[in-house]
Amino acid sequence: MHKPIPDFMKKLLIGLVFFFTGVCIVFAQDSIPVQTKKPLVKAPFESGYFIDYQTVALPPAHSLQMVIEHRFGTIQNGWTDLAGIWGASNIRFGLDFTINKNVLIGLGTTKNKRIQDLQLKYTFLRQRKGGFPFTMAVYGNMAINCLNKSSFGTDFKSRDRFSYYSELMIARRFGKMFSAQVGIAWVHYNIVDSAVTKRDWYVNPTYNDNLQISGIGRLKISPQMSIIATYSQSVLTYVNKKPWPNAGLGIEVSTSTHAFQIFFAAAQGIVPQEVAFYNDNNPYNGVILIGFNITRLWTF
Repeated sequence: MHKPIPDFMKKLLIGLVFFFTGVCIVFAQDSIPVQTKKPLVKAPFESGYFIDYQTVALPPAHSLQMVIEHRFGTIQNGWTDLAGIWGASNIRFGLDFTINKNVLIGLGTTKNKRIQDLQLKYTFLRQRKGGFPFTMAVYGNMAINCLNKSSFGTDFKSRDRFSYYSELMIARRFGKMFSAQVGIAWVHYNIVDSAVTKRDWYVNPTYNDNLQISGIGRLKISPQMSIIATYSQSVLTYVNKKPWPNAGLGIEVSTSTHAFQIFFAAAQGIVPQEVAFYNDNNPYNGVILIGFNITRLWTF
């Protein structure tokens, strides 16, 4: 017959098992390298608005942003209309809100074509020191042309008012002084103004769509001032046909709550699909205008 093991021996054996199991777990955890995230690089741009384009930058979480974008007439008439300042202008007023540090929603209203727009931006990857080399974001909007239905010709349908824009943006801060971004965007109009854009200008039959490639750059010249430049080209239309490329060059002054940009650019449209689809001003022929953007932040 086997003698029963005394209670104190049972407790001792159970204690030794738990002790050595715990020691093994501790040593195993110590042998696994700790995966720590590398620090974030400062945002490549001061503002989410950049002449006629969006950037990967977002305001702080739970911020309300007021936006004023203004485009004067072209400078071609010289002093007759004070380099376009007295000419036909376009303006957009918008409000944006950052739901969190990665997501922005916004709405706006534009004078030309009485466009009302809704927009969304999502920054899903950020540049890190010694880590991921880029900041990446997606942007999209839906715009509604609110002109009288007689402006749309015969057989008008409510869906004819809608247009859409979506863009993938990839940006990098190359140092304290210089940042750059490239973007590729898809544009769609439910109905196209045939008086402005001809079907035989298109490389393929996608008359209601276009692709746009853009590049922007910023060079800081002081803690609050930068030189800014942009260029974009729509690629599904033939060379030397509308829409013309858009180019911009200007100055940005920014603080923690404000950004002010004044610049020369070609496009008078403000919502991005208008720039990509209906730019009538050819910068290569010197058809340019003066514009400015103002943003103001309130953080809650």
